Amino acid sequence: MGAIATILLGGGIVALIVGGYLKFKGGRIAKTPFVPTGDAARNPSVAGDGGRVSVQGSVNCPQPLVSPVTGTPCLYYTLKVEGTWKEGDATKSKTYVEDKVAAPFTLDDGSGGIPVDASAGGDMETKKTFDETKKEGFFADLKSAVGKGEPIMFGNYPFANPPMSKANTFKCTEWIVPLPPQAFALGKLEQGVITSTGMLGLMLSSKTRDELLGSSAKNAKMAFIGGAAASGVGLVVGVISTLV
Repeated sequence: MGAIATILLGGGIVALIVGGYLKFKGGRIAKTPFVPTGDAARNPSVAGDGGRVSVQGSVNCPQPLVSPVTGTPCLYYTLKVEGTWKEGDATKSKTYVEDKVAAPFTLDDGSGGIPVDASAGGDMETKKTFDETKKEGFFADLKSAVGKGEPIMFGNYPFANPPMSKANTFKCTEWIVPLPPQAFALGKLEQGVITSTGMLGLMLSSKTRDELLGSSAKNAKMAFIGGAAASGVGLVVGVISTLV
């Protein structure tokens, strides 16, 4: 019963944290000035505290990115390759590749376009498009030494393990921000460009501002109720298990 109590309490606390974040996110959206895209591009005084501003409009991306592993058109992608190996009973790891790339694009609600810089990442609607683990061949180092080494292929992406690397198992993941017809963006207005702001970075969503406000409030309420219920039950079960 003690283990069940711990699980319930842990889950409840996580749900309460999620609820707090969603409430904060909704407040962040509500408090940030929401302005026409053309005004944001031409008039820096429309920004609020910390230079923050929010806009929404049609996405114009003349040259979308093509993700390196799956070849998916997108506004933004992250690529990560992590290697692992054994040292005695311990498993060691090292990140060999960690790329974050954003395409230039603008948002336009009809009043004029405003550039958005998503290169620093942030609170964006990412989608995992690839997740695969592969083990390198036993004679890989020997082949590399004689010039016959072959890269490990993850989809369309060739990964070359450095010579004499300790890692022999590699995990490749790819995440993208798809190319939506419309988007909402909240960030810092700098020299006519909306970019990342603070620790949370750029907020970018295919939902409208009203949809985001509604979903944040609804999901925060559900998380608070679920978290409080799970924590309460966990405490009761914990007390009972202690007494028993």
